[in-house]
Amino acid sequence: MSVENMDVEELYVVVDSNKPNLNERTNRTLKRPGLDSQTTTNGIEKYHPQPFKESRTGFVYDIRMRYHGNLHEGEYHPEDPSRISGIAKILETYNCTERLVKIPAREATKEEVCLVHSVKHWNEVDKTAGMKFEQLVETGDQYNSVYLNNDSAFCARLACGGVIELCKAVMQGTVTNGFANVRPPGHHAEPEEAMGFCLFNNVAVTAKCLREYHHVNKILILDWDIHHGNGTQKAFYNDPNVVYCSIHRYENGEFYPGSEQANYTYFGSGEAKGKTINIPWPRAGMYDSDYIYAFDKVVMPIADEFSPDIVIVSAGFDAAEGDPIGENHVSPIAFGHMTHRLKSIANGRLVLALEGGYNIDSISRSALACVKVLLGEAPDRLPPIKPSKDCMETVHNVLRVQSRYWKSLAPEHVEIAEGMRKLKYYCGRKGCDQDMGAVIKERTLGKIAIDMTEMLKAYRVRYLYETFRMVPAPISNDHLKKFNQITCSQNLFTSNIIFIFVHETNRTWQVSIISEIDSSLRFIDTITKQDCAIIDIDFSPSNPGDSQSRHELNELLLYVWDNMILHTAARHVFLLGAGIGCASLTNLITEREPMILDRVGGVIMVPSEIEVPKVGRGTNLIDWYYEHSCIFVPGDHPYWDKKQKSKVFGRCKLPVGNIGAAPVSEILDQCHQEIFRYVYTILAGEEL
Repeated sequence: MSVENMDVEELYVVVDSNKPNLNERTNRTLKRPGLDSQTTTNGIEKYHPQPFKESRTGFVYDIRMRYHGNLHEGEYHPEDPSRISGIAKILETYNCTERLVKIPAREATKEEVCLVHSVKHWNEVDKTAGMKFEQLVETGDQYNSVYLNNDSAFCARLACGGVIELCKAVMQGTVTNGFANVRPPGHHAEPEEAMGFCLFNNVAVTAKCLREYHHVNKILILDWDIHHGNGTQKAFYNDPNVVYCSIHRYENGEFYPGSEQANYTYFGSGEAKGKTINIPWPRAGMYDSDYIYAFDKVVMPIADEFSPDIVIVSAGFDAAEGDPIGENHVSPIAFGHMTHRLKSIANGRLVLALEGGYNIDSISRSALACVKVLLGEAPDRLPPIKPSKDCMETVHNVLRVQSRYWKSLAPEHVEIAEGMRKLKYYCGRKGCDQDMGAVIKERTLGKIAIDMTEMLKAYRVRYLYETFRMVPAPISNDHLKKFNQITCSQNLFTSNIIFIFVHETNRTWQVSIISEIDSSLRFIDTITKQDCAIIDIDFSPSNPGDSQSRHELNELLLYVWDNMILHTAARHVFLLGAGIGCASLTNLITEREPMILDRVGGVIMVPSEIEVPKVGRGTNLIDWYYEHSCIFVPGDHPYWDKKQKSKVFGRCKLPVGNIGAAPVSEILDQCHQEIFRYVYTILAGEEL
């Protein structure tokens, strides 16, 4: 083919215009001009980093990667050569090409590839170059979703080598960041097996090369392809210096590659625990808000804390709007924003390497958005972020696991497994009275001579155990236990109905100690006599009016929900609050909205004389809260002076007898019968 007749994307090829034969390609290494290098004794070039003066974006694209194609020419295959030529054309159309620094691709060597793959796998891929048609078809059929021709091995080496060269150029300082427009993709390729359109794992091999030959200490690999990068995860599952984070469609392991190892419960092993992060979508149809929410809550906090030397993205665009396989709805704008966020990591050393994406228009526009950001343009504005319920549940599950290993993540994970085992053990064994009595005594003896609050707390713990067989809850966070007393019934793990009862004590002890104790114990007595479980939170803030005390209770309730309620099998959870603790209950409802809506049957409150708390502004949440709440507000409360009484405050009503100025404990006691009548109504005849 003559130069005059070349397509625009073919201008990036640093080769002769005539297609070379296989023998000419085998050991060819394309040298990069202008790079400061020296050859070591083992023949590997060692590059010395040089500072760069301005942001420059590298670009790898070689027309020869289009030689890998489906042998059945009349049969469409989604991993088509036009994927990379379509991207090259749109970059030229939007005048990006002239602003890019061309980084020539070269074939990856056997030594490089075998840092990830076995020699056997290298040989099996390599020998396809000499196979006949029938052999190629037969060999391809032996793999999981792979096609082959005589050029496949060469293209795989070229794609892999292209990503290596681009990352080396970034680490050396020749360019700041870059985009590798390569194929075949790589993130499914495992050490012993080609699969999922992938022959060699381009990104994994590159990361191994950077660490092995170029002294790069820490690498972050982000995989936003719609499919889980099973091959990349396996390559680094035990490596504490490489973080692999994947956002993918999972569907309980039904979506390709169809492995439970794509779930959030797989997080690395040994010293690498927490270095594998899976964000597994439970369905198709995820949008921009879902991805940006996951980025802000999980990806970016971990990236900041890990502080890698370089970020490599397995940039599949099959999550894009219009992709026939991914069936998600991520826009080019969102891909641009994710790229923009990642540029803030590792001093901007960022490389995007193409993986999947099977709608040519979608991947072209998505790649264009990313390249524009790499070149320094700001991404277009996103609409307000409104993540879906499935997204929030998924992210929350990820946070529950990963917060064990990353300080920057919330909610904070506390190791409570041992406490839970002890609690279950005491709750189920014979002779429980004597042993638990010793536990209670151990916690209470020696505290009688302290202040009145501590003395009454100690008395209450003993009283709850002796009367209701309630035991201290396994709270491992000393900070959360400092001002609060948390006890639970022994049927916490077996009951279908659980009450979370939040109330404070020290505000009413000034008036009548017995009144406060009696008002809370009456509710505990009713609940336990009906074989329901209860978590009793006696909130004793040092200063009930300050924001710090409320923040402490907010943390405690989130902890109880995440580390206790979610470990039970209860089908109905009731939230019961009295006093200033009601505001923390509405905070719990807002923060854990998806799970609250699924498991909470009703919310009953007697708020403080200061305010009636409200939930967040989500339409679904507000409607749910109004339909599932019963808020007892006395007639002289400022709430009734409001002209418009919004649903965000719940379904407010006057207590029986329209009690006026009275302590919260007295109102709570007066409403006892009406509260449990409301609970019976919700359960609709289900025995309490």
